[in-house]
Amino acid sequence: MAQAGSWGPWGAAACWSLGLDAESRLVAGLTMVLLFSLCITQASQAHQKPPSEVVGAVHGVAYLSPSLQSKISYHEVHWRRNNTLQLASRDSSGEVWYRNNSYRGRLELFSNNTLKISCLQKNDSSVYQLYMEDETGKGLIQSILLTVYELVPKPTVNAKVIRGDPEQCEATLECSVGLEGVTYEWISHSKIQWNRLSASELHVSLSSSPDTYTCMVSNPVSSNNASLVYRHPCSWTGDSSSAASCTTTSVWVALALHLLLLLTLP
Repeated sequence: MAQAGSWGPWGAAACWSLGLDAESRLVAGLTMVLLFSLCITQASQAHQKPPSEVVGAVHGVAYLSPSLQSKISYHEVHWRRNNTLQLASRDSSGEVWYRNNSYRGRLELFSNNTLKISCLQKNDSSVYQLYMEDETGKGLIQSILLTVYELVPKPTVNAKVIRGDPEQCEATLECSVGLEGVTYEWISHSKIQWNRLSASELHVSLSSSPDTYTCMVSNPVSSNNASLVYRHPCSWTGDSSSAASCTTTSVWVALALHLLLLLTLP
């Protein structure tokens, strides 16, 4: 509480403006009103909750379930997409209407206001709104963000050999699935350690010990993997049908020189 004789947060500005002419007082007053409105707007935005999030897989099913809890019996319930496209409605009698042809046969509205979307498509990703209205038109609104992902296929893995000789094998391991929004992880399973590295490519330098490298690709709804097996001196085989091992020209030159050296030895 402000002490006696004080003017609160705007007191100093109010006292200072008493000595100004009418035009200056008007400008000062408008400035204070704008500042106050800005504070109210920022406070309102700070209390707005982000939409709930739901993920689904292509050809799968998503359930958009409201988290709003209320004991009020709502006269009408409406589901919309992007606030404009009407999808499903239910009135006080419990009768349900499905209003959009692009979702025909794919929607089901349950008694608890959950909306089920079947046979998901990639372009179903959007923000959906649930409107619950009483008889006076007042009610609640909740937004749910639906993101639909494709199932991750088996990755394509291959090894690009940079240096291959009896002493050392250097190679770049490559992994790809041709999808966006996925994460890559390489897992090396050896007798000594279990390493995890996040990248679509991995550079390795190995000696004579055999090892297996597995590429794990995932998104929020699925994951898949493929492996490359290393054998001395520098051969790679994989469990993916498109797994391959290729050698650069410099490696062939090095192997030829190594063979020539062996032939010239006494």
